[in-house]
This record gives sequence, structure tokens and C-alpha cells, in this order.
Amino acid sequence: MRALLFGTMLGIAATAGAQVPSRPQIMVSATGVVQTPPDRVTIGFTVAGDGKTSDEAAAKVRDDAKAISAGVSGYLKGNMRWRASQFSIRPVRPARCEPADPELPALVKPAAGSCAIQGYAATMPVTIETAQVDEAGSVVSLIGRLGGQSVSVGEFGLSDPQGARRQAMRAALVNAEEQARLIAEGSGAKLGALLRVQDSDYLGEDRDMIQDRSSANAPPPMTVVAPPPIAIALAPEPIQTRVTLMVSYAIDQ
Repeated sequence: MRALLFGTMLGIAATAGAQVPSRPQIMVSATGVVQTPPDRVTIGFTVAGDGKTSDEAAAKVRDDAKAISAGVSGYLKGNMRWRASQFSIRPVRPARCEPADPELPALVKPAAGSCAIQGYAATMPVTIETAQVDEAGSVVSLIGRLGGQSVSVGEFGLSDPQGARRQAMRAALVNAEEQARLIAEGSGAKLGALLRVQDSDYLGEDRDMIQDRSSANAPPPMTVVAPPPIAIALAPEPIQTRVTLMVSYAIDQ
């Protein structure tokens, strides 16, 4: 009976100890926002070619891609990066003979007579990245002149997004301390040491730097002498970088 009573008292004491409140502290959620002018831009377009044979279509795409690459590289003085990771060739038949579903690889009717293959069409999606943000609109104009199709500005971005995050994090930490100090003063307490910081929304981001005077992966250059493109001035919005932190401070007695 004494052993049972002693064990019960130990259990109560342990439970009471577990419920003892931790050191008093102030917890705040703070946000830091930084707006940075973009220093990189991506432009997307398609190089297309057609011919009686698949070789003719492919050669047309190759030659047009070289001309576009040389023209843009010359205009930007080499400050560009060419990306082309897809290329396709498909047979061309009269529209009435094409399958209703464009994903179907073969014609459902015999490839003869009025539904025989009339030629081939080749396409190659391309993106160009450059640090010359101010020239984005003019580059779109130039690519259109040189034969690129569906040309458009893809997105503006930052070559060093982590640098912007660091600035936003510093701003968030300053905001957190201001909030915590106001809370402490309002409650008649004294703000103590920083106890913990947690980044509540960090996802991470790795992006290649755009190197000046680089045209990596571009087709072999050609000599192109052409008048300057139609100048188009764009005014992109600044890139907003937001960091939210959960911060706790001790309260000094």
C-alpha cells in the first residue's frame, strides 16, 4: 500500500513538472519585402520550316535558327544565352485528311491519292536569355524580322534572387525586433535576447547567372548585316521578394 501510494505521488509530481511553463517569451511574425529592378529577361519564340522532304524542312529551321542567333547575338554584342531543347518534324497532308486529334501519330485513311503526304513541317521552340533588359522589346522586334514565330517576352527575373532574399530577411528581422520591443514596452516588460528564428515560407531557388558576352549553346554564327530593329521600350515591374519569419525573444524580468 505504501509502495503504491509512493508511486502515485511520484506520478503526480512528474505531471506537475511537465506542466511548468517555459521561460516567458514574445513571439512575432514579421515580413520583409524588397523590390528589385529585374536584370534578366527571357524571350521565347519558334523557328519553323517546311519543304517537300523532311530534310528540306529541317534545313530551313537550321538556317533560320543560325540567322536569328547571329542577328540577336550581334545586336546584343554576345550578351545572350540560346536554349533549344526540342525539335519536331511532321508530315503535311490536306486538312480534310488530318486526324481530328492532333496527338494521333498516323493518318486513319490510306496515304494515297488526295490524302498523300504533300510535304513536311519542322518546328523548334527556342528561348533566349539576356541581361540587357532594356533591349527586350527591340529583341522581340528583331526576332520577328528574322523569321521567328510567336515571339514574346517570357519573364523578367533576377540573376541573384538569393541576394534579394537576404535583403528581405534583414528587413524582416528589423521588423520583428520593432514589433517585439513594442509588445514588451506595452506590457511593462524588458525585451531579452533573441531565442529563435524560423523562415516560414522559404522554398529555395537556384538559377543560372547570365554571363555577359556569352552565347552558349547557340548555333554557329553567321555574318548578318541588317538595319537596327524597331526600338520598343518596355518598363517591367520590379521583382518583389517577400520573406516571412517567425521570431521569438526572451522577456527579462
